[in-house]
Amino acid sequence: MSAEIDKLKQSNNELREIINNSWNGIGIIDKNSKFIYVNNAFSPILGYPKEELLQMTFEDLMLDDSYKKDFKELLEQNIANKYTTEVQVVCQRKDKKNVYLQITVSLMLNQKFYVVNAKDITKQISDDEILDKYVMSTHTDLNRIITKVSSAFSSLSGYSKKELLGQDQNILLHKDTSQATIDALWETVKTNNEWSGNLKCIKKDGSPFWLNIRLKPMYNKYGDITGFTTLMFDITNELILASQKKNLTNQVSVAQDEIKQKDQILVQQSKLAIMAETLQMVSHEWRQPLNIISIQAQKLELEYSMDLEPNPEKVVAVLENIKNTAGELSQTIEEFQNYINLKSVKKIVDPKTVINKAIETFKNDREAVGIDFVKDIMEDTPSFETYQNELTTILVNMLINSKEAILRNGVKNGVIKLKQYYLDEMIYFEISDNGKGIKEEILGKIFEPYFSTKELQHGVGLGLYTCKMIIETHLGGSIEATNHSTGARFIIKLPMK
Repeated sequence: MSAEIDKLKQSNNELREIINNSWNGIGIIDKNSKFIYVNNAFSPILGYPKEELLQMTFEDLMLDDSYKKDFKELLEQNIANKYTTEVQVVCQRKDKKNVYLQITVSLMLNQKFYVVNAKDITKQISDDEILDKYVMSTHTDLNRIITKVSSAFSSLSGYSKKELLGQDQNILLHKDTSQATIDALWETVKTNNEWSGNLKCIKKDGSPFWLNIRLKPMYNKYGDITGFTTLMFDITNELILASQKKNLTNQVSVAQDEIKQKDQILVQQSKLAIMAETLQMVSHEWRQPLNIISIQAQKLELEYSMDLEPNPEKVVAVLENIKNTAGELSQTIEEFQNYINLKSVKKIVDPKTVINKAIETFKNDREAVGIDFVKDIMEDTPSFETYQNELTTILVNMLINSKEAILRNGVKNGVIKLKQYYLDEMIYFEISDNGKGIKEEILGKIFEPYFSTKELQHGVGLGLYTCKMIIETHLGGSIEATNHSTGARFIIKLPMK
């Protein structure tokens, strides 16, 4: 008998050890919920030491009367039905923090005390609250009736949870959604498959919104489908932005077409302007020779009308002069025709070839002997397509202009620099000097026809204009003039193709 008692005591000690080391709070309370016993886990769960807990009732720790009421009903149900039941309560720890507990109560055999099992579900409740607040979801039964809905979806749809619970989930679908889509959706999940896609829905206020839906079945422990869960993502703004982007793309495309048309018109207008300027130049160049021819012809006509027989040698000389003048007019036409239609053809050339040829030609000028020349060429510039001879001639003209500026302004230790580089599919040629620059008041006029800073016998003001016309019309580039600290700089910009 003594051995059996000792064995029973040993079993009780082992059971007490198991209870004390349980993760759940396990205790014994009377019918007034006063603690009679608590295990080791109850103290960290509630924040009170065992000694203090044994002086308190469980209801003293509950947050408000609603939880106390639920707990008392649990005790009463347990007495009446004599089986374990459970309830969730919120208690306040000693540090004033709230703790959520899943409470299971079991009436002891003596009918005087209860065994309480308290599981801390604070983290679970916190995670569920986060999911409820931020994740849009619904649960439905097999008949698509909503049984659970998150606060996040309730807020988006404009319906309260109470208004959504018990409703067919299809009431949220927009009328634009076809019945075939709805049928395919539910047939997919009924065959144990997940359905995903975008659906247009309707809010309580009648405004539409778009959801990316993931719908899948829920199962019990036997593998039977018990309902369906829906996870949703609001993609309304995303689709609106996509639509706006498409509209903007179309608008940009239309604008680009309009710009191209306007560019074509500008090109035509530019050509017409060049033709007008060319005709003006031809007229200017022809006016004086034509006057000479007219005067000489009128003089001969007058002598014959007055019966004055001019000297045959004089007549021949006048006619010879008229012939020469006419030849000059023909040459003028030929020169202007060369400006408008270049006789050479474009070809792929190395920038160094063009530059070296221009430098070689320039250095043959005796006046350039005393001027220092600096060459700054980018070594890895690829070959490009251009009119080689014309570009060489333009560079030579630029170099000569710099030389003449240095000489004209009496600059000692004159320096001319030719720089070439490549950037963004464009090739650049810069010619700069220390010839004291171009006066600001005429800087914007130097590319105009017949404008010249030279003495009359040294030029008629067509050099820079001709260079500009060839660069823009035939080479597809541009030329600009600026001043730097000691002189002028000309920048020629040409496309590589």
